[in-house]
Amino acid sequence: MDKIKIGDIVITAKDWKSPLSWFGHSAIMIDKYRLGEYPELGYGYYETDIILWLSKKKKFTVLRYKGFDEKFKKAFLKNVSNAKYKNYQIVSKTNNDAFYCSQYIWYLYWKTAKDLGYKLDIDFNGGYFVTPYDLLNSQYFDKVLFTP
Repeated sequence: MDKIKIGDIVITAKDWKSPLSWFGHSAIMIDKYRLGEYPELGYGYYETDIILWLSKKKKFTVLRYKGFDEKFKKAFLKNVSNAKYKNYQIVSKTNNDAFYCSQYIWYLYWKTAKDLGYKLDIDFNGGYFVTPYDLLNSQYFDKVLFTP
């Protein structure tokens, strides 16, 4: 767990038994020990201990934004606090009235970059929606941890 840092994205494998997990799932490190996420319909924002969360997941990948420095971190954490109290809903990635798992992460990075004066779209294909696998294939991240 020492390899995982604030701002890292954890992507889990697809789960074909659950339609909402056909695209995988993603959560983001908000401090040294906790993930922030929008887990499923009926829940809003949720924070979970990373060890507990990963103990339930068999396959996952951890991504780190290549430009995540102290300046980005400070702005990022401010945006985490401001985006916690939304409902879970599948909406376009630019709609911040509600969030789903990967759109929440996309928004945090998009908004943080905007606050710092530059444009950033971490969505691999730049589509209307953003999936966990769009994040996984994005050029803006390094894979820092992987379980086969």
